[in-house]
Amino acid sequence: MNRVTVMGVGNDLLSDEGIGVHVIKAMEGQQLPDGVIIVNGWVAGIDLLQEIRNTERLIIIDAIDAGDRPGTVYRFRAEEVEVLIDQHKTSLHQVDLFETLKLAKFLGSYPETVIIGIQPRDIVWGTEPSPLLAAMIPQIVDVVIDEIRTFRS
Repeated sequence: MNRVTVMGVGNDLLSDEGIGVHVIKAMEGQQLPDGVIIVNGWVAGIDLLQEIRNTERLIIIDAIDAGDRPGTVYRFRAEEVEVLIDQHKTSLHQVDLFETLKLAKFLGSYPETVIIGIQPRDIVWGTEPSPLLAAMIPQIVDVVIDEIRTFRS
């Protein structure tokens, strides 16, 4: 079992919607503490179940459209946003991901989960994030590294 899994999700064909994928790509090759793995989850839902079940702690990086200033970074526990799922969908793959988390919980292997959400600027066809979010990737990586340290302490 992995101690901490960092999972970036999103559609990297829709500019800022893929910010989680782009952050994971930026983290590839970085020296991470033992027991930490990174996973590119793209828009997969149920296919991520085994990864989720095989970790103690999960950090999800995703675009979260909360109507705030583009580039705003949020930090939520999964339980804090589960109640919002039925009210409105904030990304194209979110429901599948949260249903997968709920299934992991039902199966008795629900990791401590934190979501790092980033307010997108543009969700248009394109394989690169907007210049604003692209410039923020190092800062988002730092937020994820800080979260890993929090989990490991």
